Amino acid sequence: MSSELKLEAATGRDHGSRSARRLRRSDKIPAVLYGQGSEPLSVTLDRPKFRATLNAAGPNAVITLNIDGTDYLTIVKTMQRDPIANRVTHVDFMLIDIDQRLVVDVPISLVGDAAIVRQEGAVVQQQMMTLTVEAPAGNIPQLFEVDVSEMSIDNPVRVSDIETGSGVVPQAEDDALIAIGQRSRASIAAEEEAEAEDEESDEFAEGEELGDDSADDSGEAGDDAGEDS
Repeated sequence: MSSELKLEAATGRDHGSRSARRLRRSDKIPAVLYGQGSEPLSVTLDRPKFRATLNAAGPNAVITLNIDGTDYLTIVKTMQRDPIANRVTHVDFMLIDIDQRLVVDVPISLVGDAAIVRQEGAVVQQQMMTLTVEAPAGNIPQLFEVDVSEMSIDNPVRVSDIETGSGVVPQAEDDALIAIGQRSRASIAAEEEAEAEDEESDEFAEGEELGDDSADDSGEAGDDAGEDS
């Protein structure tokens, strides 16, 4: 079984930082292919083609890397980026078998309208941005979409709520939190103020009742005194 995503690479590049800078100036990316006991192979990628393939593939997709006419089944293991320009400066490809089980990080995207959370005076806070899973190379999820429309403060979204797919095993506990409803400071302050006002109102009402009872007692005492005289 081969990947539908193909990317060409060429061998024969020079090593060293000076050579790498020349490649990047000519819109090329230095890369390395390794894995399965083979010697690391230095290759060169065309930057626009690599960017287009990565955009189409997603972060964990299987890519057929065509190197000087020979196809290699791979995944992108790591990418280095320029911290200022955020451009890819180096790529590591790992050789794989299509049935090989891999441990990868899959991004999590929250979808849906968390209306209940809003009604509770809270906002949705995403606790986990990626979920580490073990999956067959040919069945690695590219993204987990998590629906938050039914969640509330007392009903957060957990790992057990994610539909991972066949053969995909999360590497986190089932009760690990994906998203929670978090009360804002303003809503907490407003609730505390309302509770304080309720307490004051109750105390005032109790004071009035005590006052009425005292008046009644005084009246009764006066009546009794009159009867004795």
